[in-house]
Amino acid sequence: MRVLVSGYYGMGNLGDEAVLAAFVEHAKKIDPEATCVALSGEPRETSEAYGIEAVPRASLGAIVREIRRADIVVSGGGSLLQDVTGRKSVLYYLGIITLARMMRRPVSIYAQGLGPLNHAFSRWLVKRTLSRTSAITVRDEGSARLLRELGVVRPEPVVVADPAFALTPRKPDKSIAVQGSNTVMLCFRPWPGVCGREAEYAECIDRAVLELGITPVFLAFHPDQDLEISHCIAERCNAGKNKPAVIACNMPPQEALELISRADMVVGMRLHSLIFAATTGVPAVAIDYDPKVRAHCRLIEEPHMVEAGASADELYAAIASAWASRGETRARLRAMMPEIRERAEAGARFALAPVVDEPCRANGEEGKVGENESAGRASVLGSPVDCISMDDAVAFLMERAASGVGAHVVTINPEMALSAVHDSELADAISRADLVVPDGIGVVRGLRILGYSPPGRVPGIELATGLMRSAASSGMALFLVGAEPGVADAAAERMASDIPGLEVAGTFHGYFQEAEGEAVLSRIQDADPSFVLVGMGAGKQEKWIVKARKSAPSAVWIGVGGSFDVMSGNVKRAPVAFQKLGLEWFYRLVTEPRRAKRMTALPAFVFAVLGEAFRKRRRS
Repeated sequence: MRVLVSGYYGMGNLGDEAVLAAFVEHAKKIDPEATCVALSGEPRETSEAYGIEAVPRASLGAIVREIRRADIVVSGGGSLLQDVTGRKSVLYYLGIITLARMMRRPVSIYAQGLGPLNHAFSRWLVKRTLSRTSAITVRDEGSARLLRELGVVRPEPVVVADPAFALTPRKPDKSIAVQGSNTVMLCFRPWPGVCGREAEYAECIDRAVLELGITPVFLAFHPDQDLEISHCIAERCNAGKNKPAVIACNMPPQEALELISRADMVVGMRLHSLIFAATTGVPAVAIDYDPKVRAHCRLIEEPHMVEAGASADELYAAIASAWASRGETRARLRAMMPEIRERAEAGARFALAPVVDEPCRANGEEGKVGENESAGRASVLGSPVDCISMDDAVAFLMERAASGVGAHVVTINPEMALSAVHDSELADAISRADLVVPDGIGVVRGLRILGYSPPGRVPGIELATGLMRSAASSGMALFLVGAEPGVADAAAERMASDIPGLEVAGTFHGYFQEAEGEAVLSRIQDADPSFVLVGMGAGKQEKWIVKARKSAPSAVWIGVGGSFDVMSGNVKRAPVAFQKLGLEWFYRLVTEPRRAKRMTALPAFVFAVLGEAFRKRRRS
């Protein structure tokens, strides 16, 4: 697989370099043989820094040649499509996308932060161009909302997280000494409302040195732009024994990430100084000069934010408040980062999905998710599906539970796959799952139409039962959430009777009010189960699991739909003959006529899959 990556690379901006470094890292996880080629302002430096190929971003001949050689063109991430700094950015990046489409290459929009788009022509051009791409991921809900306002509905924009959240820190070859304790790293950039007020900021920092005992250190994330204002503020600081150090971040982003991890707090304008702080659990004060900073603060629930034009007193108040609550902030960041990192890595999977979804192997180690999570992963209507047998699925999940890594399992059926086409939150939940198994025969047949070779169905109720048996023999506990009041209790009692040694650590019905949500999560956290079975209905349970996993991150969470009704004996499952013939859906339709409306999803799913198969053959 050869991937051409377009972005603001090789231009001296550490934030954009972090995005490229993360993409290369994640792409290699998906396909170790992948060849990444970047359009760069400094091709030689980019090639040496990341071990990839790079060509001049301003050479039309090189761009056309590399598009022709590429299997896919990836545009992003960063704030590429905005016209605040002029229209050239929009025209350049959309021009590359248009060239790629003219040469019949698939294009993915990767974890971008869109806007502001102030000009009508920019908005029209973005809508027209992005509507012809193969996949779109954005790094915040505001960008997704902007695309919806513009009328970009296909492909459906998926909200992930900035790729830098999943970047791996690395110790520098030459250690950078940071003198003193209580280090606060400050990352300013030139901006209206900031330039010309250097003396005020210096006064604020002096006050923090005297009253809070901090040691200030300035970081220039974009040295060509940031060094001047950093030195200007630092030279005006007089409270400490020495002038604050100013560090030009001419280093790989992984090393800058390690540098920021040594701080006790960060005060940042540059978005990626704030992302690096959050990733390493360092409290921060955000200086808001752009919607992307506000979006970041919403994502990590950061209350300490001031506007770029704020007074020195307002900035000091925010610094003092953040300093006083830094212990609580570290705990909050540690709890939320695993989920955000998963979202960050999902961006690369979405971006490369148009070319990595190959027919999967029915049997053997290569199709075993536990050995290689990218092997055996198919795609139907844009949702990933793992071609894995029941035995391998149970073994993989038992290993994840025993190691404390945990997992999110989706048991996908045709109705859910169809819903995910139009429901970006559900699509996001499915894409981020560690294992997606084909619950319905419709999904299995759909995969075969598309050229894949799944071993067969992995029904959620059978997977849950298999895990119960394995958990009982391994001394692992379960927690059941879902169904009407009393049903989960009855299911737990009956399954404990059928499976000797099964330990059910707790249950809770699925009809709790929103105000009761935290109490449910507390119950799960206190129970500390190895497996959490969630039966709230397809779609709803997947979205809830994404938010609830923080209560038991080391557990395996599985959406099991209406399985508790069957386990409790309230609903009879189809006879084995119907199950083997793939007619369980027909039995349920006959015995439960009220499901007739839902069953219309089956023919709609078949037609959608046939359309996808036709388009796939036409592309090839």
